Amino acid sequence: MTKCIAIDTSTDRFTLAAMNGRELFEFNQDNCINHAQDIYRNINNILTNSRLNLKDLDFIAFGCGPGRFTGLRIAASATQAISYPNQIPVCSISSLSIIAQLASEKYSKDKIAVAMDAGRKQIYFGCYRRSKDGLMQPTSPDNLIDVDSFHFTELNFFGVGMGWKKYKNLEKQTSVKLIKDSEEILPDAKTMIKLATRDFKSGKGLEPFEALPNYLRDQVAN
Repeated sequence: MTKCIAIDTSTDRFTLAAMNGRELFEFNQDNCINHAQDIYRNINNILTNSRLNLKDLDFIAFGCGPGRFTGLRIAASATQAISYPNQIPVCSISSLSIIAQLASEKYSKDKIAVAMDAGRKQIYFGCYRRSKDGLMQPTSPDNLIDVDSFHFTELNFFGVGMGWKKYKNLEKQTSVKLIKDSEEILPDAKTMIKLATRDFKSGKGLEPFEALPNYLRDQVAN
């Protein structure tokens, strides 16, 4: 049975989860100003609560982004710091894919287009389709796109994420149907574990030194 922890700090939500067989534990903190302040204490707490030791873990999953520069660096650094000395495999999970999975489950949709605000009139954009196992798969790599040049013509996709709300003209440039109030959906580590478990079992686990953020650009708005 799977034993793992998952971390995401790509937005202003700090989210952490642990799985010990069939038992799932989670810790979420919204509007978090300083992700780094208590990250190791929170990891130790959830390991204690889930009755796990680092040597027990099959893998560590982290949200690699795209997202805020500082947040991505914190999650990646913590993952490396824990996994490297203990030689624990890591799973790098797109933060947009976590949002897509949450939206697919909440709204029972098979095709999700995620748009998150990247600042500078740009969005992080990812398209996902639900596979037979119920988990989302990307139809193309996550991208950083200028709002003014955005164009998307794929049919039957539903839009989620705060990027759609901030840049209202996006909807006019696509065939995407927006889901009301979906901008409130942010990554959560509990959902990340589902995606990471699939990747790990299919041989996509990485070496600790490969736990790197997916910035999509060198610096993003914080």
